[in-house]
Amino acid sequence: METIRNKKLLAAANGQRCVNCGVKDDTVVAAHYQGIRAYLLGKGKGTKPHDLCVADLCTACHRKFDNYEISTMSTKYLRQIDQSEQFLYCIMQTLIRRHEAGILDVK
Repeated sequence: METIRNKKLLAAANGQRCVNCGVKDDTVVAAHYQGIRAYLLGKGKGTKPHDLCVADLCTACHRKFDNYEISTMSTKYLRQIDQSEQFLYCIMQTLIRRHEAGILDVK
């Protein structure tokens, strides 16, 4: 499967609120999924997952996801699962946002 790339999907993060914490500042970007299934969604060595697998995150939340600091579960394995699930939820919120804005059309 070819990796999906779409600049319009990524640029739509500009001016949005962070889907994780709700902050609206100039740091919100379309952050690519970094969870336990990232390699099943287009990630590879030097390659990010599909552009459909992004969440509108502020710099602080993006850093926390990248550094596995979001979850407070007791073990590393549980933290990885919990964080991956939280990131996927943020992606779903972002996809709904893109659809409501008319950027992502579902036929």
